[in-house]
Amino acid sequence: MADSEDQAMKKLAQHLSMSYVVLATLCINLPVAVTLPTGEVSNVDIVPAIRRTMEIIEDQPMPEEQQATLFAACSFWLGAVDLYGLLTRDFHTARAHSAAACLLMCDDVMGDLIEWLTDSHQE
Repeated sequence: MADSEDQAMKKLAQHLSMSYVVLATLCINLPVAVTLPTGEVSNVDIVPAIRRTMEIIEDQPMPEEQQATLFAACSFWLGAVDLYGLLTRDFHTARAHSAAACLLMCDDVMGDLIEWLTDSHQE
C-alpha cells in the first residue's frame, strides 16, 4: 500500500475504534443496559455483539425514534467495518470515503441518542 493508503487505513481504524467506544458506552447507559465487549477485543468479538444488539433493540423501553436511532448507529458502524475489511484486500479511495461516511453518520446519530439519554436521565 502507498503511504496515503496506509494513512487512510490508520485513520479509519482509529475512527472505528473511537466510535465503538462511544457505542459501547451508550449501550451500557440504555434503559436496559447492554454490555458490549471492551478492552482488547477483535472484530470477531465485536461484530456479533453489535448484531445481537440490533436484534434486541425493540425490547428497549424507549420510544421508537430512539430505537431506530440506535439501530442506525449499529448499522452504520457495521457497514464501516465491512468496508474496512474490503479495503484491507482491495484499497480504493471511494471505498475509504464510504467507510468514513458511515462512521460520520454513526457518530451523528449517536450524538442524537446521547442527547436523548441525557435529557431522559435529568427528568
